[in-house]
Amino acid sequence: MVPFLSGALTGAAFGVVLYKVGATRYSRVMGMLTLRDTKIMKWTFATIAVASILYGLAAALGVDDELHLVPRTMPFLGWAHLVGGTLFGIGMGVSGLCPGTCVAKFGARSGGAKFVAPAAIAGLFTGVLIYDAVKTPLVDVGVIAALPKPLTLPGVLGLPYGAVALMVGALFLAIAYFADRFTTEHSFTPARPKTSVLDWIRGEWSWPAAGMVAGVLLVLATAQGGYLGFSGALLALTGWLAHLVGMPLDSVPTINDDIIWRAALIVGVLPGGFLAALLSLPSKAAAESPLPKTLQPIAIARGFGAATAMTLGAMIGGGCTTGAYLAAWPTLSLGSFAMGATFFAVSMATSSGRAFLVRTLDLTQAQCDGDRAYD
Repeated sequence: MVPFLSGALTGAAFGVVLYKVGATRYSRVMGMLTLRDTKIMKWTFATIAVASILYGLAAALGVDDELHLVPRTMPFLGWAHLVGGTLFGIGMGVSGLCPGTCVAKFGARSGGAKFVAPAAIAGLFTGVLIYDAVKTPLVDVGVIAALPKPLTLPGVLGLPYGAVALMVGALFLAIAYFADRFTTEHSFTPARPKTSVLDWIRGEWSWPAAGMVAGVLLVLATAQGGYLGFSGALLALTGWLAHLVGMPLDSVPTINDDIIWRAALIVGVLPGGFLAALLSLPSKAAAESPLPKTLQPIAIARGFGAATAMTLGAMIGGGCTTGAYLAAWPTLSLGSFAMGATFFAVSMATSSGRAFLVRTLDLTQAQCDGDRAYD
């Protein structure tokens, strides 16, 4: 019971951050990928910076073992990062979602189209089941490395982890600062002026505040002996459910406290998103002219297909935007750098192609709709 509760509370807290910073907004994510609204980009940089600095300080002071703050290294999986990152990037570039934001969005009941979030949730589980069926063949043909290597940047450079982590943290803080100075960030006007601390908490959070909270949560997950990655959590949840019905997955052969903690992590995101939305200050447009929900079969199919591809890619490549980027880059794992760089490059190419070539993405309209419906 303790692993489930601690995992669920951690997931719920991160679900709140995802909603409050706007990471569940379709327009925010597409704005990031097309470099027309960089708030979420700055938040991710700040999150990585905070986690890197905290891990680095613990290592430099020699208290990382005592405080259980030795970060888990993401293994290098070879071609799997390219294959998985491409699948994940296409799914993200089409849907504007990742496993964690998908669940938070479903819990918050946000968006202007009916049944898209539930369809995407179904796609998440479908992607896991497909992965379980194809994992062994992919290992046999060499797509997924049979013997993954724990390669890290400090190991390659021959430097202490703490020193490199502190330098990386400072670098990402600097990148976030310059991105804030020289790039755009869309603003959603709240229903009323923020005149109190409670108003600021209820409104959409700034990227520095959300980055601070998210970075601390990543480190606290490590202190619990866990790892804040939602694709791994989804695999754990699916495996746990499969065991409960007597049909265990090959990818999750046994259920232990770590599996339960991971499964609870993504379960907790659901009420986290719900509570964040329930207690949030709406935008002025949403209060005055809310966008009615409509049934859009194409959007439903797109959500299901994108989530399936995205989850399959995360399983193959070793993680999602949380597990292979936010939580993994502070560990300075070369596998996380390969996976993250691949899926961001592909998702940016996909979304930019939609916006500027085939014209299936109108970001200005998406921002207007999102203002009225919290997309």
